[in-house]
Amino acid sequence: MSAPRVRRAREVDAEAIAALMTQLGYPSDASQLSMRLRRAAADPDACALVAEQGGCVVGMIGLMVFHSFVHDQPHGYITSLVVDESVRGAGTGSTLLAAGEAWFEERGTDKATLTSHLRREAAHRFYERRGYEFNGRRYVKSLV
Repeated sequence: MSAPRVRRAREVDAEAIAALMTQLGYPSDASQLSMRLRRAAADPDACALVAEQGGCVVGMIGLMVFHSFVHDQPHGYITSLVVDESVRGAGTGSTLLAAGEAWFEERGTDKATLTSHLRREAAHRFYERRGYEFNGRRYVKSLV
């Protein structure tokens, strides 16, 4: 199998990305993803990349750059990374992660972070093998 090609996500990818998000545990439909892709395309500090293989979208990474009050440099945040179950373990995730890190570096970030659910032990090992460190907790409160 050839290496996946990484490119910017387009609105036409909404259905495929919705299926990936559903696999990740965040049920989504094409109309939701279409809106999210339009929102990201309009924001210079956001980016969605997809991995394409054989003309099919097999993975995606969502990225954001933001400024904080605790760091001088902009900060990169990986909002999502998912690879289709049928091709996991074949290097697509590493390819997407490297492309995302390159996008961050082009924007002057010196750090990238992400969150990963406690139950995703295989994902934790994936990130740790690529230099990401567990360094704290995330707390969430619903405001609606």
